[in-house]
Amino acid sequence: MKKSKQIALCSMLAALSLTLMFLGSIIWAFTYIAPLVSSLIMVIICDTAGKRSAFITYLAVSIIALFFLPDKECALTYVFFFGYYVIIKGSIERIKPKALSYFVKLLIYNIGIITSQLLLVYAFRIPFEGFWGIWGIVILILVSNFVFVAYEIMLNKVLILYECKYKSKIHKLLK
Repeated sequence: MKKSKQIALCSMLAALSLTLMFLGSIIWAFTYIAPLVSSLIMVIICDTAGKRSAFITYLAVSIIALFFLPDKECALTYVFFFGYYVIIKGSIERIKPKALSYFVKLLIYNIGIITSQLLLVYAFRIPFEGFWGIWGIVILILVSNFVFVAYEIMLNKVLILYECKYKSKIHKLLK
């Protein structure tokens, strides 16, 4: 693919990601859904433009999201996990044994999500008003891990669907 087409594709998909995350800032229920869906856009960028371009796109979307999105939780969730996960997923899955690969995925997810939540509380001064205090945080982390497992299953299905149905159509459009 020509460099100009690659830049145009990454720019358009970055704009789409930012639009989705802006919706996540406006509609409360989309705060976590918008970064998740934006991460699926990275699948197309990784496949068509490569991991390097995907990483540059991730950095651009992250910086713009942090500066311009009103909902910092949406932006930080993207920055600390959903934005780069699709890019590094293949590398993590090469780790043997498979149980260690899953452990590394969960570790990266938990570090990213906990870091984003700590930044919200301490850097952006957004209070965590949990109903159950410290137990609320523990329950939130446990539920969040189940959501990650569901995301991982869904992402694998989306990758299969992309490979089987959409990859050839997208590549044909970009020629």
